[in-house]
Amino acid sequence: MRFIILALLTLASVPGIARASDHDLKHLPKPFAYRDSKAVFADFEEALYEVTYDLTAKQAVAKAQIRFLTIEAGYPVFDSVKTPTSLSLDGQAVTATLTRTPNQESSVRAIDRLTQPGIHQLDVILPLTDLVEFRQDGVKSAFWTSDLQDRNFLERYLPANLEFDQVKMTLILRFKGLQSEQTIYTNGSVHRYDSTTYEIRYPSHFTSSSIFFHTAPKGLYPELRFGLRSIDGRELPVVLYTNGGVFSSSLDRLKDRVTTVIAELERDYGPFPHPSITVYLAGAGGMEYCGATMTDFSALGHELFHSYFARGMMPANGNAGWVDEALASWRDDGYQAIGSLSGSTGMSSHPYYTRSTDRAAYSFGERFMSYLDGKTRSKGGLKPFMRHLIATRVFRPFHIEEFIGWMGDYYQSSFVEDFKRYTYGTRSFESALPVRNTNEVHQKMHPEMLQSLL
Repeated sequence: MRFIILALLTLASVPGIARASDHDLKHLPKPFAYRDSKAVFADFEEALYEVTYDLTAKQAVAKAQIRFLTIEAGYPVFDSVKTPTSLSLDGQAVTATLTRTPNQESSVRAIDRLTQPGIHQLDVILPLTDLVEFRQDGVKSAFWTSDLQDRNFLERYLPANLEFDQVKMTLILRFKGLQSEQTIYTNGSVHRYDSTTYEIRYPSHFTSSSIFFHTAPKGLYPELRFGLRSIDGRELPVVLYTNGGVFSSSLDRLKDRVTTVIAELERDYGPFPHPSITVYLAGAGGMEYCGATMTDFSALGHELFHSYFARGMMPANGNAGWVDEALASWRDDGYQAIGSLSGSTGMSSHPYYTRSTDRAAYSFGERFMSYLDGKTRSKGGLKPFMRHLIATRVFRPFHIEEFIGWMGDYYQSSFVEDFKRYTYGTRSFESALPVRNTNEVHQKMHPEMLQSLL
C-alpha cells in the first residue's frame, strides 16, 4: 500500500494522468522480472470491443481499444488466449509475447515495448472462433466462462485483464450480411442501432468474470420475460430461456423456482444487487455471472446465490475464489453448524498468480464455513456477517487477507489462526473428508459440450 500511495503522488504531477480506481490499484498484481526490466500489470480504465460476424465469409473478428494506466516502468501485461493478428500501443505497431508467470501457474501476454508510467492506449485485433456457429438464419455465439480452469474468463474471447480489475466495457456487435434478426441475451444494457448493429454497455464495476453474453437467431429459444418485485421496490426485469428439447415446457416451473430463490436470498442478504436477472436453462453446466447464469434446475439456487457472493462480493484472484464456492455449498447443505473440524487445505495459498478456484471449496470449504458458523453462533453465526458484507462492500474485489480482516472487525475477534490452519496448510483434506461431487454445480465442461449448448 505504501508503494501505491507513493506511486500515485508521483503520477499526480504528470500531465494527462487520470486517477485510477483505488480498488484496482490496491489489488494490482505485483510485477515480475522480465527481460531487462519487469512485466507490469495495468489498470484498465475503459475497454471498447467491436465484434463483426461476417455471415457470408463465416468468420468473426474482434477489435479492442483499451485505455489503461501503468504506475511504474516496464513491459505492460494484458491477456488473450487467441494470438492477436494486430497490436498497437499508443498508435505504434508492437508485438506481445505469451509469457509464463514465475511459478508457472498461468500465462499472460507482455507487450514487447518498455513503457513509462502513465495512460496508454492498446489496440488489438484477433479472430473470434470459440463458441461461434454460423447458420443460414444468423449466428450463435457466447462468451461462457469457467472458474475451474486457468485463463477461462473473458480473455478466452477478447483481450482482457486479470480478475482484479474493474473496467468500464462497451461491446459493439455487427452482423454483416444478416437477413433476419438476432436476440441478445446479456446482463448489460442493449441499444439497437439498426437491424444489424447493437451496442451493449456494461457497468463500470464489471471484471473479466462478470459478463454474460449469448446471441442467437430470433425465436430459436423458448423464452419467458416478466417483472419481479424486489424487496426494495424495484421491478427487476427477468429473462428465462431454454435450449429447447425437453426443457421447452419448463419455463413456468423455472419462473416459480427463480421467484422462490430470489425471495430467499433477499430475505437473508438484502435486495438483489443487480438490475436484472437472466437465466439460461441449459440442462448442464452451472456458471455464475452478474445477475445471470447458465445452469440446470439442480444448480439454480447455487448459481443465483453467486450473484451475491462471487459476482457481488468479488474475488480479486484465485486464492480468494474459493470463499464464494464454500459459502454457496454451505447454503446448499442447509447452513449447518459444527463445533470442530479436522484436516487442512491450501485453498488460500496457491502460487501468487493463480487464476482458478480450488475444488476443495465445494467440500472442505463448505465444512470450514460450517465450523466458522459454529464458532460465531453466540454472535448470530455467519449469515449476519455475510449480509453486512453485501450492504457495505458489494462490488469491491477482495483478497483473502481482507476477508479475514473484515471478519475479525465484525466479530471483534481474530480468525487469522483458523484460516492459517485450515486454508493455508499443505495436508490434503481428502484423508479426513469425502470429496463433494462438484458435477452438481460447476462442471468442467469440454469445448464440444459448450458448443452443443449454443
